[in-house]
Amino acid sequence: MNKSDARTANMLGALSLVMTDAVAKELEALTDICDSDWAALIVIEQNPGITVDRLARIVRLSQPGAVRMINRLVEEGRVERQQGADRRARPLALTAEGQRMVRAMLLGREKVLREPLDALTADERATFTRLMEKMLHSLTTDEAASDTACRLCDGNACPTESCPLTPGCDRAA
Repeated sequence: MNKSDARTANMLGALSLVMTDAVAKELEALTDICDSDWAALIVIEQNPGITVDRLARIVRLSQPGAVRMINRLVEEGRVERQQGADRRARPLALTAEGQRMVRAMLLGREKVLREPLDALTADERATFTRLMEKMLHSLTTDEAASDTACRLCDGNACPTESCPLTPGCDRAA
């Protein structure tokens, strides 16, 4: 890697950390829950009926850790366990309170993520979008990696069929 590429990579790392920290600060101000709870609520919103086992893989928790988290979110009135065909793998859904919290989190996240984009012109944003699509597409390894990377995404802003992290998506190829 030449010096220019090293500088670009370093700035990408700094931008990633600045944005991660800013989103976390915003979500902490909006909610009384932690980062794995943020991700769990958003993932459940995006995947109604998801099981605890699949949720655990996406939010990178052990299965017992995910069960404890869901138990807490159920007690807090944010998630409900639904009846399913298998009593051991009960589908999860958001309650009205959970849905309100997800809407607030996604709006707060969007507000934070728009700030640096405001420094770019419309043409620069379009170029930046194409470059991010290409970079994200190159990092896609499988559906599990895609699900994990998108655990805080707004599914309405980036539908699965046009997400560069969706395996098989040719949008950024």
